[in-house]
Amino acid sequence: MPDLEQVIRDLTAGTLNQHCLAFLKNSQHSTFEAGLILGIIFGVEDDASYDQKISIPSTVSTIERIQMISDYIQKNPKRHQESFASLVFDAMLKQWPYPSQP
Repeated sequence: MPDLEQVIRDLTAGTLNQHCLAFLKNSQHSTFEAGLILGIIFGVEDDASYDQKISIPSTVSTIERIQMISDYIQKNPKRHQESFASLVFDAMLKQWPYPSQP
């Protein structure tokens, strides 16, 4: 059984971004980690869209989402110890904010 502290460390932006980069190099290679990052990304996206925080155009591909999130994480190295999900939300909010109502 894995150590809880290790599991929590493994969910940081710095750690999971390494899996994003690996997925971007070979998106045909299916791994548990690929499923994990995709699950977090689409889970955050679903919640944020439902709450009308973000609005991602239907033309944006999964690869484009991962690339944008990975770029955001790489540009924010001081936040690598934060949860991956938090940076996913912040990246999406910055890139695709929900249009403000008049």
